[in-house]
Amino acid sequence: MKKIQFNAVTATYKNGEGIRRADFVLNPHEFLFLTGPSGAGKTTILKLILMSMLPDSGDVQVGKYNSQHISKKEIPLVRRQIGCVFQDFRLLEDRNIYENIAFVLRITGHREKSIKRKTFKMLAEVGLSHKRNQRPQQLSGGEQQRIAIARALANDPFVILADEPTGNLDPETAKDILSLFKTINERGTAVLMATHNQNLVAQYAYRKLELKNGRVFG
Repeated sequence: MKKIQFNAVTATYKNGEGIRRADFVLNPHEFLFLTGPSGAGKTTILKLILMSMLPDSGDVQVGKYNSQHISKKEIPLVRRQIGCVFQDFRLLEDRNIYENIAFVLRITGHREKSIKRKTFKMLAEVGLSHKRNQRPQQLSGGEQQRIAIARALANDPFVILADEPTGNLDPETAKDILSLFKTINERGTAVLMATHNQNLVAQYAYRKLELKNGRVFG
């Protein structure tokens, strides 16, 4: 069973910000909120999980990979197990919705028959099959985030990292997106969601970690 574990992790930037001696576990199939104000260290934790940043001390375990022993050529293998969703969607504006999802599958070596099957499956799961030929700019913010979620799920990750995924959405749409994440989690995918939206967090009984000045509480 794959999990993510931080063991006394310190990781800082030149200006002194970052995280200090963070200890926590994201268990298999768990939904975990990571809360705290801007600059508290939420994004640093996500970078450490993706191993785009390595600890100054301590270690991060992602599945079978450990930050202390990982080689550069193994880092892409870590990232293939992780789906990422961002506040600004990060969709390819020059491609339609179908191609935004299919692109992710192509670069990980899937065959065209498998790409077509999986892309239609992902579109159906987020309720947007009927908009597959439209470009991102033709969709609402909530629809764009649904496509970003479908893309993040395309390679069957064991965990989804969501960095302020409702930050650009109105309250009602944000609630719908949280409901979609809840469904994804109930199907077996772990979710780690970084957010400063305490009102949204309060509506769910999931475990919460709070970051204050680079320290993890809870």
